[in-house]
Amino acid sequence: MEPIRDYYDALAPAYDQERFGNSYGRYVDGLERGILRTWLGDAPESVVELACGTGRFLDFAGTGVDLSPAMLARAREKWPARTLVLGDVASTGLPSAEFGAAICFHLLMHLDADACRAVLAEAARLVRPGGTFIFDIPSAPRRRLTRRVASGWHGDTAAALSDVRAWAGDAWRMRRWRGIVAMPIHRIPKRLRGALAGVDALLGRTPLGRWSSYYVIQLERV
Repeated sequence: MEPIRDYYDALAPAYDQERFGNSYGRYVDGLERGILRTWLGDAPESVVELACGTGRFLDFAGTGVDLSPAMLARAREKWPARTLVLGDVASTGLPSAEFGAAICFHLLMHLDADACRAVLAEAARLVRPGGTFIFDIPSAPRRRLTRRVASGWHGDTAAALSDVRAWAGDAWRMRRWRGIVAMPIHRIPKRLRGALAGVDALLGRTPLGRWSSYYVIQLERV
């Protein structure tokens, strides 16, 4: 986890602007928020966000956990009333069965399969039976189509839905999933991107969603 922590510590001051202050970032953020609004409802106090970063989704969660002190400091500036914990998301130290739901975005793509299993196991410990875990992962079928070249660790992990089911083990069942960023949005003129978000959201609900860039997955705690 150290390379991830060090990378995000260095990026923290510019993270919000560099990642989500542009048309591509707003496009992804809007698709993710649309799913969270539909799947989570309105009870943030019962939700924990794993890898909360600078707090982009802390309007959906009452508790956030992150490994990067610098990212968490930014989150505290924006969300002083939230419970924020500095720690490893695979071993948070939070009480068992404390939450109705957990969310985690833009983390698993940086981890190997064993570490992904560990995060799902920790989420299973934190979430009560009947609760949910919502997270994203790059689509392995899409990666095979585009022949993405590995960077060494950053964003290298992708999965098929069958991989996620294997990581989940007996603690979770897959409730539903969506594809997002179905279109090569980075190649589309910026002035057109916002108008295409609704089309992208619709495509992600169809069988073509398997070839989207990312899956957003909801697991249910058994």
